[in-house]
Amino acid sequence: MLPMFDQIMERMGGRSEWTGGRIGTRVLPASVTLVDDPTAKEFQGQPLLGSYEVDEEGVRGERAVLVENGILRRLLMSRRPGPDFDHSNGHGRASFLGDARPAMSNLFFSSSEAQGPAELHKKFLDKCREEGRAACLLVRRMDNPALSVHRQEDLSDMIGSLAAGAASGDRLPLLVYRVYVADGREELVRGARLTGLNLRALRNLAGVGKDTAVFSFQQNQAAFGSAQNGLPSAVAAPSLLLDEVEVRGARGEPRRLPLLPPPPIS
Repeated sequence: MLPMFDQIMERMGGRSEWTGGRIGTRVLPASVTLVDDPTAKEFQGQPLLGSYEVDEEGVRGERAVLVENGILRRLLMSRRPGPDFDHSNGHGRASFLGDARPAMSNLFFSSSEAQGPAELHKKFLDKCREEGRAACLLVRRMDNPALSVHRQEDLSDMIGSLAAGAASGDRLPLLVYRVYVADGREELVRGARLTGLNLRALRNLAGVGKDTAVFSFQQNQAAFGSAQNGLPSAVAAPSLLLDEVEVRGARGEPRRLPLLPPPPIS
């Protein structure tokens, strides 16, 4: 059994769930390919934040096909050998005053069975009906507490959330809507927290969209780090339809909406 700190690191993304004998096994749906490419400069006309020519260890960055047709083929590697590979593929990256570690650059998620927005939305409602539910949840925007910490009080809140169980794969959505099957009406949901949303949950996807969008962010290698002084990174991924994800409310009383609008900026 892993020590508690190692469990937290793994579930927060500090350690890979694909190491140790997983090469050549299925880790994602058979239609999905996952590529990390620091040599890519743009995607559909949008600049990519994670581009570089040489990593922090002096190795030229390489395009790495991590998952091909759902099968794990490679891992991101620095000069430090691992249990599966013994050479670098140019992904040894380091944040401010940190040691170089394997880290993503520009990550591309694609599927050979991608569906258009209307088709995927119809499949979403059909799945909801099959489960006998009056409504299902639609997440339009996600957040990651380890990437959005800028103030000490925010860090304290995040550690408190971990103590309450956020280390078990909890994720914080920013915009969640309850979609009613009868008429397609959407209703905003506040204070929702997704539980158990990790790599294992992505192994069997009900659907993948064609609406690939780029999300750029500053990646921090520390479990409790902030986005400041992080590694420039980008993810190009479409909408995903998940069969089942547990949802629960936030700890304690949710923050109340302001009663008055913000003052004008003069």
